[in-house]
Amino acid sequence: MMELTAQLTLSLEEQLYANPRRMHLLACIVETGSLSRGAKRAGMSYKAAWDAVNDMNSRADQAVLTLAVGGKGGGGAQLTPFGERLVKLYQMLTDIQNRALKALQDESVSLDSLLAAVSLFSPQSSARNQLLGRISDIATDQINDLVTIDVGLEESGICLVAEITHRSRMRLGLHDGSEVLALIKAPAIGLQAQAGGNALAATVVSVTGTEHEQEVMLRIDETELCAVDTQGSAVWQVGQTVYASIDPKQIVLAALSE
Repeated sequence: MMELTAQLTLSLEEQLYANPRRMHLLACIVETGSLSRGAKRAGMSYKAAWDAVNDMNSRADQAVLTLAVGGKGGGGAQLTPFGERLVKLYQMLTDIQNRALKALQDESVSLDSLLAAVSLFSPQSSARNQLLGRISDIATDQINDLVTIDVGLEESGICLVAEITHRSRMRLGLHDGSEVLALIKAPAIGLQAQAGGNALAATVVSVTGTEHEQEVMLRIDETELCAVDTQGSAVWQVGQTVYASIDPKQIVLAALSE
């Protein structure tokens, strides 16, 4: 497997502001409490470290580090509130960058959608089913909105409808054309033999469990869904065509802020 790496560099007015070497220096200064000891730990000369910190302090609107010149050990040093945020942001961006490089080699991750790629880096949900789509219609009132989502399941022939509060829809900034991730827990998917409202035509791939509770894996086009049937009133067979019925109120929508 390829081991791709990337060096994160931040520029200010088209000139170097922060890079791995400078951020490592800041971390070493914080750990040791002084510029001289931090420079030594980072493998830099005192002058090079001073020049780097002075450049960052003088070129941005806010300093990243406060220095007390002189004294034992070369004087004290402490990150400013802005410096603390910069270090945290740099660490997060580096982590996202590394995860993105891993996504390049995972063919199951769509790189046609920013939301699909970002969902790989986000905290994982207990909802087994995640469908990516675009909003095609919104029926709104003062309390709840019905959001119609084209999830690209051509075989089913229908779109998915989610019901969320009007306030939630406004908070997420959702509108026609917005890209969303629909999260659906397995027990929220009901199985039925006949078509119905908000039901997706699917093929049973596998059935496991007992007569009282069955986990049924479904395939729609190239997408798999997981349903849990606790009714025990039907026997589902592999290869059988069923309809996955989803209560609009049980669908959670996630979106990136615009």
